[in-house]
Amino acid sequence: MALKMAKGSLFALLLRSSWWYSILIALFILVASLLITDAQYVILSITGALPFFGIGVYAAYKQFQLPSKKRVLEITQQVQKMPAGEIAQRIAANYIKSGYEAVAFKGNGADLTLTRGNKILLLCNKRLKAANTGIEPLKVLVAAGKEVEAVGYLYVALGEITVTARDYAKQNNIELIELNRFATLFDGKAKID
Repeated sequence: MALKMAKGSLFALLLRSSWWYSILIALFILVASLLITDAQYVILSITGALPFFGIGVYAAYKQFQLPSKKRVLEITQQVQKMPAGEIAQRIAANYIKSGYEAVAFKGNGADLTLTRGNKILLLCNKRLKAANTGIEPLKVLVAAGKEVEAVGYLYVALGEITVTARDYAKQNNIELIELNRFATLFDGKAKID
């Protein structure tokens, strides 16, 4: 059984927040417990603050791996001038480094087929520059994937994604590649499993 953190829990919230919130909470707990106990239970005080320090360090590690807002803006401006095929190749380069083979998709629903062993992923960035993404392009992608027996999908969208499209993506194993993830893929710094 895989352990999964509840989405609304305090630690999940802190992981999504700036790293220094967790550190501030840890320092508050440490100082407050030392003051309340007259520093008699230092080990207990440290133990109480330790989970928050751990979450803060982990959140900082994750956040410092993300591209800066300036870099994301630069990439967004660059992408506006590039053809979709070139963008798909830049994204696929990350997967090729991880052992995938990239082949142009012969059909309407996707741009590339990424294959590693029996694992087939479809990459679609046809509507990359669209302001809004609804559920229809995702349905077309999944329909194209059924023809080639794809196990996963990559959909690139730099605009807004509707709630129904997000729900559909979760149900159908579609990774929605948005600004931060797109920037790391575009720069060739993404980790692919």
